[in-house]
Amino acid sequence: MYLLRQATSSDLEALVRLAKLLDTINLPADPDAMDRLLAESHEAFEGASQPDQAMFFVLEDPKGEVCGCSNIIAHHGSPEAPHTYFDVIEEDRYSRDLERLFSHLVLRLGTSFHPRTEIGGLILEPSHRGKGMASLLSRARFQYIAAYRERFCERILAELLPPFDDDGSSPLWKALGRRFTGLDYREADRLSINQKEFIEDLFPRGDIYVSLFDEETHRVIGTVGDETKGVEVMLRREGFRYQRRIDPFDGGPHYGAPTDRVRSVRLTRSCRAIARASGGRSALVAALEPFRSVRSQVELTGLQVCVPPDALARLQASEGQDLLVTPLEENIS
Repeated sequence: MYLLRQATSSDLEALVRLAKLLDTINLPADPDAMDRLLAESHEAFEGASQPDQAMFFVLEDPKGEVCGCSNIIAHHGSPEAPHTYFDVIEEDRYSRDLERLFSHLVLRLGTSFHPRTEIGGLILEPSHRGKGMASLLSRARFQYIAAYRERFCERILAELLPPFDDDGSSPLWKALGRRFTGLDYREADRLSINQKEFIEDLFPRGDIYVSLFDEETHRVIGTVGDETKGVEVMLRREGFRYQRRIDPFDGGPHYGAPTDRVRSVRLTRSCRAIARASGGRSALVAALEPFRSVRSQVELTGLQVCVPPDALARLQASEGQDLLVTPLEENIS
């Protein structure tokens, strides 16, 4: 049975190994940076709430080996570290003389100082894909948000990865960002972890017409990469929608939803555990302090939930304990 739990300092080596499959701002492959993020994650689980402070979760396989991870940033965006993006605007231009209508996509740099909760850093080792474990990695985060709702913002943001070049670079950055900053994509991506002012200082302020870019660059703007399409499907089922905004570095689309309308947040409930095998419906079941979540067949009866003994053991929980239950099937209310 797979288990999702909050990460600890002992997971450093495993997280660095996983990060090499992705290597993004939220999940750097640098051991020193990852060690620092794990220390901040521990503080966040204890109740600290600093801007852009991530909470890391890891997925254990039945043998206890870490095979995946994901994270939550409780508060992203502040006057000290604003959230920066491109709005994607549709603009029609018509010439009466030529009798021609053109529809353009326009990028407009925007900045928000209002915090929102961000989810990201989701990666699963290839050998464990295709078993529904990505769903556990993603949805269990919403279960945690439901348990500690007061720690999180009114909206949740997910920045999805777009297609990249074979060398791991971004076509949009090559066409735009590099020309205005003099930095390559990876250098700018890492610099933005602690410094974001250079984007506002150096990027063009006026509207940018996508038609000026080549076809390859045009294609990636607001497009979800092949390896991220499964995540997009899961987020849509949870109520997330494309916000007509993209990442200014790589053009990846921003998906968002009001926190209280996210399906797994809305349907999560607290129930008293009964240790009994059940042929009921599939759900995520979680114990708190520390947070641990598994996928199991359960039977809900009022404020009680029947949970198989092996699932309780994996959660290190006991009968009579209050557990969180998040239904996975649409017809459970």
